[in-house]
Amino acid sequence: MFNFEQRKLIAQLGRDMKKLGLKADYSDLAKKQRIRFEIDEMNSITIWVCYDCFLDLSLSNDMCFARVAVNALDVANKFMENYRKIDMEVTA
Repeated sequence: MFNFEQRKLIAQLGRDMKKLGLKADYSDLAKKQRIRFEIDEMNSITIWVCYDCFLDLSLSNDMCFARVAVNALDVANKFMENYRKIDMEVTA
């Protein structure tokens, strides 16, 4: 389903998010093509790798997540840019 370069990017994304203190949930990657990074259920960032990559951010008033949310968005944005480039190369 994912080529080598895409799997490499997904693995790097997981490592980068782990450095920020977020737990990765890859359980929906095969079916729904999404990865969820969270501190708890109310504070998470979800990245869909289908349909040209997009993300969803869920925030509450948890200060722990608020401190890392901006950095998590930067990491996610960089991942999505690189993933799109690889996806365009594969489909071209």
